[in-house]
Amino acid sequence: MCGVISKAIQILDVLVPQGSEKEMSVTEISRELGMPVQSVHRILNSLSRHGFVAQNKKTKKYKLGLCVMKYGFLMWDSLMLRSLARPFMEELSQKTKESVYLATRENTEGVYIDSIDSPQMLKISEPIGLRLPLFVGASNRVILAYLSKKVQDTLLMNVDWDKTPSLIRLSADYIMKDLEVIRARGYAMTSGEATEGTTGIGAPIFSFENTVIGSLNVAGPSLRFTPEKIETYAYQVKKYADLISKELGYRNKYRWS
Repeated sequence: MCGVISKAIQILDVLVPQGSEKEMSVTEISRELGMPVQSVHRILNSLSRHGFVAQNKKTKKYKLGLCVMKYGFLMWDSLMLRSLARPFMEELSQKTKESVYLATRENTEGVYIDSIDSPQMLKISEPIGLRLPLFVGASNRVILAYLSKKVQDTLLMNVDWDKTPSLIRLSADYIMKDLEVIRARGYAMTSGEATEGTTGIGAPIFSFENTVIGSLNVAGPSLRFTPEKIETYAYQVKKYADLISKELGYRNKYRWS
C-alpha cells in the first residue's frame, strides 16, 4: 500500500504546472517516472475517481484535478487566517491577560493553529495542534453553531456520547440547545469540558465567502472568570473576532440555515 501511495504522489508531482497548465499522457508519465504503463493507468484511474486528476476528453491527457486545488485553498486559508489574526490575538492577550487561542475546523474536529499564553503564573497552556470534536469546548462549539443545520445533524448523528472526550456528560439534546444560545448571543462559553477547572469563551470568525472558518478564544482558570470578567471577555473576544473576519473580507452577510 505504501508503494502505491508513493507512486500516486510522484504522479501528482509530475503533473504540477510549471508556469502554465500541464497535461501529460499515460505514456509520457510512464516514461518520465520509469513506471510501467499499466501501473500508471491504474493509479490515474483511482486518482481521477477522487478528483485529484482530470482527463482531457479530446487529447486523453491528464492534469491535476479540482480536488488538489480545494486542499490547496484550505491550507492557504489556514495560513492566511493565522497571519491576519496574530496582531489581534496579541491585543486581546494584552487586554485580558489570559491565554488566547485561534482554532479552525478540520472535518469533524476543531484544531488549535495558534496561541498566546497568559503572562500570569496560574494559567492554562494547550498545545498547538490539539484536536477535539466540534461539540467539545467553546472554541469548537462556536464553530459548530454557525455550520448549517444539515452539517450539524450529520456531525452529531453517530456520536457515542458515552465515549466523548469531555469531562462532563454531553448529549445531542444539550448540544443543540447550546448552539441556539450561542447564535443568539454571538459567543460560546464552556467550563470544565476539555480541561478541569478552566473556562473558555469563543467567538466565530467568518471568511469572505460568509462562512465560518474558525474561532478566537480566551481561556483561563475558572476562578478568575467572574460574571464581570465574563461579560468583558465576551465583548472583547467578539470584537476582535469581528475585526479578523473583516480583514478576511467578511461582509456581515452570514445566514444560518
